[in-house]
Amino acid sequence: MASSARSPAPRAAHADTMWTRLPPLARHGVCLGIFLVLALSFYSPVVFEGNTFQGGDNTTFRANAQVTIEHHEQTGEWPRWAPNVFSGMPYINYKTAVTQLDDVVSMARSVAWPVGHLFVLMMGVYFLVFYLTRNQFSGLLSGVAFGFTTYIPIIIAVGHNTKFIALAYAPYVLLAFAYTLRNPSAWGSLLFAGALALQLRAKHPQIVFYTGMLLLLWWGVEVIGAVREDRVPALATSTGWLGLGTVLGLCMAAHPYLARYEHKQFSVRGAAATAGGGDGGGGGGMGWEAAMRWSQGPGELFTFAVADAFGGGGQTYWGPKTFTEGPHYLTGVVLSLAGLAAWKVRTWLVWGLGLATLGTALFSLGKYAAWINWPFFQYFPFFDAFRGPEMWLSITALALIVLAGIGLDYALRRDETQSRRQRQQTDPRRRPILIAFGVVFAVVGLVWLAPNTVLDFEKPNEEQRIRQALLRQNPNVSPQNPKVQQAVRQQVRKLKRQRRGAFSTDAQRTLLFLALAAGALVLYRRRTLPAWGAGVAVVAVVAIDLWGVDTRYMNEDRYSPGGTEQTIPTYQFDQFIKQRQQEAGGLGRFRVLSLAEGNPTSTARPSYHYESVGGYHGAKLQRYQDYLDHILQLTERGGPNENALDLMNTRYIVARQQLPGTEVAYRSEQSGVLVLENPDAVPRGFLVGETEVVDGAEATWEQLRDSSFEPRRTALLPEPLDAPVAPIDSNSTADVTLEQYEPEEIRWTVSTDAPRFFVASEVHYPAGWNAYLDGERVPIHRTNYLLRGMHVPEGEHTLEMRFEPAADRYGRWIAWTSTILVYGGVLTLAGLRVRRRWFEEEAADEADAS
Repeated sequence: MASSARSPAPRAAHADTMWTRLPPLARHGVCLGIFLVLALSFYSPVVFEGNTFQGGDNTTFRANAQVTIEHHEQTGEWPRWAPNVFSGMPYINYKTAVTQLDDVVSMARSVAWPVGHLFVLMMGVYFLVFYLTRNQFSGLLSGVAFGFTTYIPIIIAVGHNTKFIALAYAPYVLLAFAYTLRNPSAWGSLLFAGALALQLRAKHPQIVFYTGMLLLLWWGVEVIGAVREDRVPALATSTGWLGLGTVLGLCMAAHPYLARYEHKQFSVRGAAATAGGGDGGGGGGMGWEAAMRWSQGPGELFTFAVADAFGGGGQTYWGPKTFTEGPHYLTGVVLSLAGLAAWKVRTWLVWGLGLATLGTALFSLGKYAAWINWPFFQYFPFFDAFRGPEMWLSITALALIVLAGIGLDYALRRDETQSRRQRQQTDPRRRPILIAFGVVFAVVGLVWLAPNTVLDFEKPNEEQRIRQALLRQNPNVSPQNPKVQQAVRQQVRKLKRQRRGAFSTDAQRTLLFLALAAGALVLYRRRTLPAWGAGVAVVAVVAIDLWGVDTRYMNEDRYSPGGTEQTIPTYQFDQFIKQRQQEAGGLGRFRVLSLAEGNPTSTARPSYHYESVGGYHGAKLQRYQDYLDHILQLTERGGPNENALDLMNTRYIVARQQLPGTEVAYRSEQSGVLVLENPDAVPRGFLVGETEVVDGAEATWEQLRDSSFEPRRTALLPEPLDAPVAPIDSNSTADVTLEQYEPEEIRWTVSTDAPRFFVASEVHYPAGWNAYLDGERVPIHRTNYLLRGMHVPEGEHTLEMRFEPAADRYGRWIAWTSTILVYGGVLTLAGLRVRRRWFEEEAADEADAS
């Protein structure tokens, strides 16, 4: 078996054609031009018509980031703390401070999103496959296939932008990995470091981890090959350079990852301590059940070949997941060519990509393949940190598409050692091509002819859901009425017919495109069609196939005129609250809990308009999650706990009915929505005259919920103060005035006639917030389980809080140092190569002259 560590074999000579007469750079230019034209054409409503995507994640991000965006517009600085989401949390809109190559692409984002990054993605796949095959058509096929596999337009449409950008840089990581395997050197190490840093800076560690797993599986096959072929020293050298590149790449991304990693330890994804009452810390991940949600059903892998095998996405989807936006469709042609490569191109590279394909596909099955996923979840580092196993299929698709490019290269190669007559009579590659395409054709054809033998076309528990819907519409009908069951069966039969029809249509599409691509390759093998004609035909078939399916998920309904902020609704009650906020002095005066739109932890819309007690984010602070679950208790009868509302400076509650202890401040005439005022809400900063030590989280929660607890009088602490606190009576002149409130800096004037304890109704986050009393740093005590508190001596003082995370500062320094080292090393080595080549050319000219 050939080693993938060796350079690809030279291409066999082809007949003189228009394509082969073009210089190599011109051929590359044509291929890249095709990518650009396809990208611009597909996303023309965004690029040329000024539309934006209506995806839920786009609006969620914009709502969460609104305060940071406004602050940047006013000051030119991006704050790292967002006070409008879950009463305040870090790194909502965290910008990288170190300039690298990805900033060049990002500069065009405002006018060319998502075309710029899509072009980068397709170009990366193109050069990866070209490097492995030296075949432009192979690179062209793979670039088009990955750029337009249905998962890409779907994640762009719904707003999974960081995921898309991370996938755009994944091919460059693979390219640098392959190059370093074949050419172990400092040059390869630096290239790998740069590529890894670019993918890391996309800020989607899940895709980076999945890409790393692909490389690990590939490397494992290389180890087997090295042992069998006595190449262990060479592979060890390559591995060493890759290890160095990994370290450098991680250092280049220390900003933002050092601070993000620190934040993870305090978030719901980091298993921060709760019952123990600590300040966080554990590095564990989420539970098995949470992590395995959105496991890919084993049968759903058939959507690689038939897009609508499980109904596509949205309302028509009938698979085992709760819902999905669409399938992972690759086309039958890509699967056939990938299978051809795995069968006939017997190199360690192909086997490595094959193992990566199998491994990542099994990981995507999640709970349905617990025999492999459970051990990895328990013992493999970081495997338990991510949810949504279906996402593994994005890497499965990349591996399959690279294999398809290698398969097309195999199909387009000639054996020039045979005579023309021998090749026409006994072409050794025609039969494998027909078998590879024939296997996929036969599987799809058999399922098309007998779909009920493989697919049942019924969503789990569908009859029960239909029955419940019918009974809700007809509350006077008994569930035992025979007509109910008859109506349920009729509805199920109707749905099944529709689903079978959609599957049959898409199966026929797949069969047609398989026949067209196979026919083009057979004509080429018979010398009826030139190589460039066959290559263009196969690429065109795949492009047309994917384009037709992609437009189902990237259609007019996905676009909205104007900016993302215009898709976020503003209601009359929002205007009322914003007016009150402006009258009160702006940020930092009060918070709002919105109950009128359902669960306040499932929508980010209110965070766009004002400081919200709720929000929507996958990495909220664990301590705040405890507040929601155990103190506020939104799900309890009688509404949210009154003390919990008071603690978080919740002045207004948006609801559909009045809550105890509130007054109606506004009633919407159109919707009937009420804005309730809570007169007992504590101010953002205040003094108390008593502190009480409570041991344990559950005891603290219970006392905070108790109606006898008075947050304006007493502060609960996990450990005693080392300084006295005097009670506040009616004669006290203690006073607190909020002077300045910015996302990263808060300033109060505090006047007290005796030592007191200051409570800030701000979320406690020990990894960033510092307190300064008259310019001197003082300790922040965790107060009332999730707030901040400080001891204040007698007198008049200026109290400041600043967000100064050390991890952010250290991350910048490490990232700048390593970036200068890597980019400087690349430029130095490139200069030495050019200089060496110049001297060699000079020496050759002198030799010719003599």
